[in-house]
Amino acid sequence: MEEIISRANELGLMIKGTDVYKRYVEVVKKLEQNPESRKLLEEFAQLSETVQQKEGTGQPVEVEEKQKIEELSAKVSEDELLKEFITAQSYYMNLMMMIQKAISEPEGEPIQESKIVKPNQPGKIITDL
Repeated sequence: MEEIISRANELGLMIKGTDVYKRYVEVVKKLEQNPESRKLLEEFAQLSETVQQKEGTGQPVEVEEKQKIEELSAKVSEDELLKEFITAQSYYMNLMMMIQKAISEPEGEPIQESKIVKPNQPGKIITDL
């Protein structure tokens, strides 16, 4: 178990060393220091979530909400910092999805028998290591 955690830490350090991660962190810091862009992004995200919830539950989306989404979307796409943030976030999320896929669907044979789940007790997680 300790080796798994150690290797997970190593993976985390490798991720932190990538240009994708460094760029994402840099842009997030810039966004935190820019209240106008941050507020615009928060407003857009909040309204988008509201509209998605309404659509998901079959509630009608008001014309004003649709217009506001379009207006905010145009403003977001004009904001250079937000474009930079969305791009950096997209690259970072793609990296994380590729890593998650590699973890959940590894290629090859297991390195050693897992000691996390007790034998003959499917799904029972060992808590007394």
